[in-house]
Amino acid sequence: MIVFSQRMRLPLTITGVFLITIIIGLFTTSSGSLVASYLSSPFKAENNTKFHLLLPATASNVNFCKLLLSAAVTGYPNPILLGWEGYGQYNGSESHLFKISETLAYLNHLPPSADEDLVLILDAYDIWLQLPPAVIIERYYVALEKGNARLKAEGIYGVEHGGAEIKQSILFGPDKTCWPDDERRAACWAVPESTLPSDAFGPGTDTWVVPNRPRWLNSGTIMGPAKDMRAMFNATMDVLHRKFDEDYIFKTSDQFYFQEMWTEQEIRRLELKNGTLEAPMVKGDVQGILPAVPEGISTEFHVAIDYDSDAFQTSAYYTEYISWMSFNHSTTSVGQERGTLRRMDQIVLTEDVLRSRPPFEISKANKSVPAGKGWKDMMLGTNAITQQAFPLLHITNEKVQRVSWWPNMWFHPHTEALFEAAKDSAGKSSLDTKIVAEVRGASYVGAKGLADNNSKGDALGVWTDRRTFLPWDDVCSGHDKDLFL
Repeated sequence: MIVFSQRMRLPLTITGVFLITIIIGLFTTSSGSLVASYLSSPFKAENNTKFHLLLPATASNVNFCKLLLSAAVTGYPNPILLGWEGYGQYNGSESHLFKISETLAYLNHLPPSADEDLVLILDAYDIWLQLPPAVIIERYYVALEKGNARLKAEGIYGVEHGGAEIKQSILFGPDKTCWPDDERRAACWAVPESTLPSDAFGPGTDTWVVPNRPRWLNSGTIMGPAKDMRAMFNATMDVLHRKFDEDYIFKTSDQFYFQEMWTEQEIRRLELKNGTLEAPMVKGDVQGILPAVPEGISTEFHVAIDYDSDAFQTSAYYTEYISWMSFNHSTTSVGQERGTLRRMDQIVLTEDVLRSRPPFEISKANKSVPAGKGWKDMMLGTNAITQQAFPLLHITNEKVQRVSWWPNMWFHPHTEALFEAAKDSAGKSSLDTKIVAEVRGASYVGAKGLADNNSKGDALGVWTDRRTFLPWDDVCSGHDKDLFL
């Protein structure tokens, strides 16, 4: 298999994208119905669970504000910034390692009562939120259930091994290529195969990077319970201390250390399943590297990859398989079972989206927004392989798409009305009690981090990990022209 750097640029016209996604829809198996098939899952959350939206970020710019705006109009709580203005062990303006150290510091300062809180960590400068929080929370549970079903089929679910019971509780985003891209690394060859069908991307699936099934860890999106996240970040910090090499070109890449942590988990799982493990030949006569996992350390951190992009959609080498489309001409007469062949214009919007807060609910009193429009009527970014509209988009390769794709987001050209409604809503309710999602019988309340109960929070803005609140105008004034199209 040929592996390319994520820095490659793959030019593609809009027409090309449209044609390819239509063609893909003709022969690809669909997993859009998988969301519905997992709704009766055993996964349950406690009532009034806190939901922490964490953004490692050092400074504001237009791309940062695009994320904040998308969060506001889709109903997310005010984000909590980590490492703001270079604060912390590592200066985030110089190194991505602050994402590990400052997230760990934040998690370590949460009280024991927060152990079951749900934490979502996003890269701050290349992600947009498309659907309400209820959808991403539901999809998180769906992805974990798929992972646990796989562990059960392998006979290792619940087995005490590597310092804990084997299960899935932490979800990372998927990549279609292993980066940093040294195929000798166990992070590139010792990790599970994708759960997507072996022909998901057509006859050339897995023959080179573009039609690769996503299999590798991307650290730009991470979601899980606070207690498990704390243990996983502690382990990643330990890996950083053990494996930091001043001469390594990617020594400041947080993804490298997260991958190494995950690889140690997967190596131990492979050894449990197979009894032994040897490094394969990866490039003709080149031997893969099997890292030595120190004796006596914990390696089971319940890390899973979102292979089907249920919660997290990355764009690197996925551009050809992302379509912007509405679902208002779809028909429920088309079969919904996995394996059903389906044209792109016939796929049906999943139930989790349909029952989430309607797109213009927050601004329904504003006469300028379209009345009676629902999610079926919106132009939504959709994965042509799984045939699902995704909760968020992570632009991981062609950074120019942060400009060219921004007008595609469903909330344009009504962004200002939605934004003003979000500001008004924030001013009318206490963030201590504001429910941002109701999923599986549980209510999720936006967390305001480490701030005390008297801190200002009845406004739209961001928290910092130094217990301060910054109103929207303090961080995003001056970007209106690029935000409100």
